[in-house]
Amino acid sequence: MQKQSAVKAWTMLLMSLPKGIVAFVIAVTGLCVSLPLIILWVGLPLLGATLTACRWMMVKEQQFTLDWYRSDSQSLHRLDDKLSLRWEGWRSLLSLLGKGQTYQGVLYSILQLPIGIVGFTLGIVLPVTAYAVMLSPFAYKVSIDFFNLDLFQSSWSFFPFYLEITSAQRSWIAGGIGLVLVFLQPMILRALGRMYAAYIQMVSKTI
Repeated sequence: MQKQSAVKAWTMLLMSLPKGIVAFVIAVTGLCVSLPLIILWVGLPLLGATLTACRWMMVKEQQFTLDWYRSDSQSLHRLDDKLSLRWEGWRSLLSLLGKGQTYQGVLYSILQLPIGIVGFTLGIVLPVTAYAVMLSPFAYKVSIDFFNLDLFQSSWSFFPFYLEITSAQRSWIAGGIGLVLVFLQPMILRALGRMYAAYIQMVSKTI
């Protein structure tokens, strides 16, 4: 098993939001349109198409996370052989409704939006914050030279030595903390990627 890529984990977190928006819109719109039209029979093929689409998106995301987590293309091939995502005719709708993974697809499509918001937010905020804090000395220099503004003006002392330190020294301390956070970013992103992958596998687990 190869070590997971932090860049791919970051991409996975960022892409979770647009995928969540698409899945949520398809699931909610499809169900709201097809269920009332079932009495006219028009809603049955729409319902089948909606359920199939939700299931297809769930399986594709399951494949994507497995590809990142395991780095094993053979596992994806076995997954494709195991799951049939096509809806063929009226009888297939009954078969589709009798499978637990059909409802898991709807559940995935609805939950993916809030999960995607959390993943996208963490994927943006954590790296930006780390690099912003690392650049504190540069920000201090620019603010003093161009705007005559002391960003690090404070009365706090350096615990536990209780030494009075200057604003410039505070900026370098903040920059050092930011540098540590930058070095920890790959580990943090991989951990978040594993959590997201575990969530996807839990939702898409076959009953």
